[in-house]
Parts: sequence; C-alpha cells; structure tokens
Amino acid sequence: MPMILSSKITRRPADWAFASGTAAALEPELLSRPFFEALLKSRDRSEARAALGKSPYRALFPDDKSLDAASGVIDAKAKEIKAGIFKLCPPHLLENFFGIPDRFRTFRTLFGQAARQGNPQGADLEPLFTAFAVEPSFADELDGHRNRLFQSNPVQSANAVERSLYLDSAACSLMLVVARRAPEKLVRQYMRDRSLLSAWACVFRSRWNGVPAETIRSWFIYDGGCELASALLGTEQDPRAVASCRLSSASAGILDSIEPARIKADIDCAASDILRDTVLSCRLVSFGAERILSYLVAIEAELVNLELCLGSIANGIDRDITHSRLRREYA
Repeated sequence: MPMILSSKITRRPADWAFASGTAAALEPELLSRPFFEALLKSRDRSEARAALGKSPYRALFPDDKSLDAASGVIDAKAKEIKAGIFKLCPPHLLENFFGIPDRFRTFRTLFGQAARQGNPQGADLEPLFTAFAVEPSFADELDGHRNRLFQSNPVQSANAVERSLYLDSAACSLMLVVARRAPEKLVRQYMRDRSLLSAWACVFRSRWNGVPAETIRSWFIYDGGCELASALLGTEQDPRAVASCRLSSASAGILDSIEPARIKADIDCAASDILRDTVLSCRLVSFGAERILSYLVAIEAELVNLELCLGSIANGIDRDITHSRLRREYA
C-alpha cells in the first residue's frame, strides 16, 4: 500500500465530486434492517441463500456448504468494496484509518509467530510497527508500545492474554494517531470517538471475560500509557462514566442514554450505535471525505449484519440474541 502523507491531503470539494456521487448512487442499494430481520427467519442454509435473492451477496454463496466460510468471504468482499471506493478518492487518511483492521490481522499474526520463536529481540519486532502504521511518523507516535519491546519484562515474553491486550491497544492507539491528522472536523471527530470506543470496548470486554484488572492496567497501552485502562476500570459498575466525558458531545449524549445492562450484553453493538449522530452528520455533507466516511460505515454495518445472520443460521445460534446484536442502518 502506498504511503498516504498527511501533508498531501487535499480538501477541495471538486476533487471528491465523483467519489461522493458514486457513494450517493450506491446508498439506495444498501440493505435495510427489515431485510436482515427476514433473513434471520430462514429455517436452514438453503432458505438463507435464497433469501439473499438479488442482493449483491447472493453470488458469494453458491452452495449451502459455502456458509461455513462466510466470515472470510465477507472480509474479502469488504476489502473489494473499500478498494473500489478509494480508487475514486483523492489521497486521504481515510484509507489508512479504514485499512487498520486488515493490517492489524497481519500485524498480529506476524508478531505472534515471532514471539513463539524463542523470544526475539525488540529490534526484530520494531519494524512491524512501521508496516502496520504505514507512515513512519505514525509508527513513531506508537512509542508507548515500541518501548515495551525493550523493557526487562518485554511483551515478546508475555503470555497470550497479555500480548493480546498489548496488540489490541496498539490498534486503538493507531486509530487515534491517524485521527489527529484528519483535516475535516467531522472526520476527525468520528475517528477520535471510534478510537476511544474501541479501547473502551476492549478494556471492558476483557474484564468481563475474567481477565484480572491488574493485567489490563499493565498491558493495555493507549495514547502512550496505561492511564485510560486504569480510569475505565475504576468505574466498572457504570462503564459509561469515563468514556462519556472523553467523547464528543454528540457521542456522549447517546452513550449516556444507553443502559449499562445493554452495554454489557453487547458492548461492540453499543459502540456502533454511539457513533450514529456523527455518521449521519457526515452523510449530510454533499462532497468530501465526510460523505465517503458515512458510506464506508454504512457498508461496514451491512457486512457485520450479514455475517451475524449467516453465522446464526449456519451454526444454530439463538436468533433472538442475534437480532439484538444487529447494527443500525445509516442510510
């Protein structure tokens, strides 16, 4: 992937006209929540495939057995959609930001393989951060993570849980690093809030899954240190408290309206809902990075819903539970 330097980002609306027009033309094709509710009612795999009908995803599943690989198929489709959109856009940090999940999978795999091969030196692992961040200046800002490679108790000798916290926090921190360079106010707001909510979800999900609080405090590094994890864990009874005061006013208002029980039921779904007003505000911008961001988020929600529904049908997961975890639609 070519490096996208922040100094070369353009903000001229005319440069975004074709990409924004394409996004507007594609939005009517987005699948509605009622579509996924109907899909969830399918009795078996064959009926689920038939329910996809004339949707863009029908051809991805040629037989019932193909639903076993739905996650990988949907991931590949997501990459294809994002690549197609970014070909139409002028250079922008959006490509780096929305590429973080895909690069993170590679980063995590390579880091894990190296760590299992006899505790490599920090100098052997440090280059992985530059590849993950794409821009060397972004990798430089992940110094809190890079420094842990050289301490007396380095991450490469940590156990699997500790290493997972460390790597997950690197992804959340990179989102924040990229967000700070975004020139558009709404884009920057969305990226910052998503970064914080990703960290918020990771900390509490780990804690609720039984990871000791002290382990999380020690290994979850965000924005150069462990202060966020410590602050969040100090308000475990009400997971809204610390996050709310750090989010934008639009996102904080939604978070405050969500009951803690619902957050505990599916914190990732709650995080998605919390960002809705910022996404809808981006959609109201006729031309620009904001318009592309709103479309990409809408596609993400659609693909998550598709994976949830097909996974539920293929694996016999309770349909009511799956229904409660469906993402809201953004168009």
